[in-house]
Amino acid sequence: METKTAPVLGQESQTAPAPAGETGTKADRRRGLRQELTGLCALLLALFVFVWFAQRVLTPKRLDYGATWDMYLKEPENTVDALFFGTSLAYCDIVPAVLYDETGVTSYVMAGPEQTLPVTYRYVLESCRTQTPRTIFVEATYLLMGKNNRSLKVNLTYMPFGENRLRATWEEAGPKELPGLLFPLYAYHDRWDDLTLQDLRMAVTGYEADPLAGYTFLSVTRPQEETTLREFPDAETNYGRNLEYAGKIADFCRENGIRLVFFLSPGLERVSPEQADVLAADLTALGADFVNFNDDFDAIGLDPQTDFYDARHTNAWGAEKFSRYLGDRLGDWGVAPGGRGDPAQWQDRVAHFQALLAQAAAAREGGGAG
Repeated sequence: METKTAPVLGQESQTAPAPAGETGTKADRRRGLRQELTGLCALLLALFVFVWFAQRVLTPKRLDYGATWDMYLKEPENTVDALFFGTSLAYCDIVPAVLYDETGVTSYVMAGPEQTLPVTYRYVLESCRTQTPRTIFVEATYLLMGKNNRSLKVNLTYMPFGENRLRATWEEAGPKELPGLLFPLYAYHDRWDDLTLQDLRMAVTGYEADPLAGYTFLSVTRPQEETTLREFPDAETNYGRNLEYAGKIADFCRENGIRLVFFLSPGLERVSPEQADVLAADLTALGADFVNFNDDFDAIGLDPQTDFYDARHTNAWGAEKFSRYLGDRLGDWGVAPGGRGDPAQWQDRVAHFQALLAQAAAAREGGGAG
């Protein structure tokens, strides 16, 4: 006959095994799910930090030749009186340090290489997120140019990631450019063999304020022999769209109380007089000012033998002459010193430009590359 024994005091009674498929209580399962989600979030965060840092390392550092967004964003907010936009015809020809030395006006050149008007429009909007200029200047030559994706990567991958960059990407990029513009690590993933200590250092420390405020110093002199007309084969096809975006810039400036000036930079390869007349009529109809500085070539004092990098761009000596002349003309558009900016920083910029100019002059006199 089978007998039952009483459980020993302190000994747990045995329970039936849990039904198949159950691994614990609901609380245990919730705890496990939270742990798994926490681990997943930590993994995703680590991946994001790795991609972000790898992108900072691999993206070439941009210190000149336009699209210098990281340095521009180091400018203290609301300290710039005038902003210049456009292409290399702006960042090679306008010296903010000289304008300040001449007038006390603070300025910055926020241009980009071969930049189209739709991208320039986005540059204007994005630049005015941190600055409140009283006057905006836009170099007008590219109203006559066609859609150009050759420099789109440079113009957009350095731009702050946000609405203006995304809209410019959507409006201008083709299927080949989209992956690199949306994911810069894809655009520069093959630079591992080209990395320098500067890439690593600046990925950690970031950029400093630009001592030239967006200007690119060109010390090379190439004598020019004659004045020619620049050809614009896509002008008729794209002019209407470019003018539309010039109108958007004009609307933005009007809404924000900013005076808008379109200009043609002085050079030896020029817009024809007929094309300049069309630009003048259409841009002034938008409510903007227009000035063709080729009409003032002699008054500026430019020497084709000594003041040019090539037929389109001045070198440092030509840029200094043009900037001093422009400084004398700023009052024509109501531009006056706003008492903004750090005087010590701007005096340092003046001294820096003059030091570069002296070094280049010594090299040129000594038969060096300059």
